[in-house]
Amino acid sequence: MLPFNTHRHFSIGVLSGVLANTLLGLSSIFWKYIGSLNAVVLLSYRVYLSFLTVFLVVWAGRELRLLFAQLNVKLLLLHALAAMLIAINWGTFIWASVHGRVLESSLGYLVAPILSIAIGLIVYKESVTVFKVIAVAVMLISVMSLLVLNGDLDVRVYLGIGLAWGFYSCLKKMTSLSVFNGLLLESLVLSFLCALFFVFSGLSMTIPDDFGLWRTLLVFSCGVVSIIPLALFSFSAKRLSVISMGLSQFVLPITQFFVATIIYKQAASPVTIAALLAVIVGSLLVVFEPVLRKQSCFGGGGRDEV
Repeated sequence: MLPFNTHRHFSIGVLSGVLANTLLGLSSIFWKYIGSLNAVVLLSYRVYLSFLTVFLVVWAGRELRLLFAQLNVKLLLLHALAAMLIAINWGTFIWASVHGRVLESSLGYLVAPILSIAIGLIVYKESVTVFKVIAVAVMLISVMSLLVLNGDLDVRVYLGIGLAWGFYSCLKKMTSLSVFNGLLLESLVLSFLCALFFVFSGLSMTIPDDFGLWRTLLVFSCGVVSIIPLALFSFSAKRLSVISMGLSQFVLPITQFFVATIIYKQAASPVTIAALLAVIVGSLLVVFEPVLRKQSCFGGGGRDEV
């Protein structure tokens, strides 16, 4: 049985991770609505406005001095790599949302947690409980069935999203920076790369005159839409093991599935539906694991790192 403080620490981490992944899944609707802009332009607005949003948060919290005091070459390289991965993830996700490939992005976010779990087992040597073993087995079988039997899906979308998000998740475990300081550093790197891109390309960030006031306001709100889920995700990453964090991410593809079928009217095959139902079962095992362990004879199993 986990001590009260440890149990509370774990529960807060799970709640933050679930909320982050739910918001990320629903954000496809946001990008679809303003999707008449070029996907690269939308990504750039997302980067610049995210940088502005998180800078204001860090400045208001008076953490800039702490960031400069902690910064070193290792942290700079780590967050620069994380920034590249989140740019790949964001760009592919926006493109999929605009072009109606949400089932593919859903599958991508099924691939990501498997990668996180594998790294947790192999690199971090994390212990697992019986419930996690069952959950991983169920989820792995469901993902493999989707990869093998759904050949009509765009492999570039789900591999781009899955690999980028999976490695990004693991990098967030390695930083000593606070949630918003880490996001500020990543946003700064991406802002610099976007500036270079626009210098050497013919694209412009000009919003068309016929875009309308409401959609223009939505474009300028994409920084908040981006930063809130990432902040919750980073908060969760500091409180959960890599395996538990990976398992909590299965909430995102479930959310994406409902967005794809209800909002985008994408047809889901029986294989896709069965696989996602299996993922829901696996996710419930993880969410209620502390209670299940308390009531079972496996209470002496491995516990989550905090």
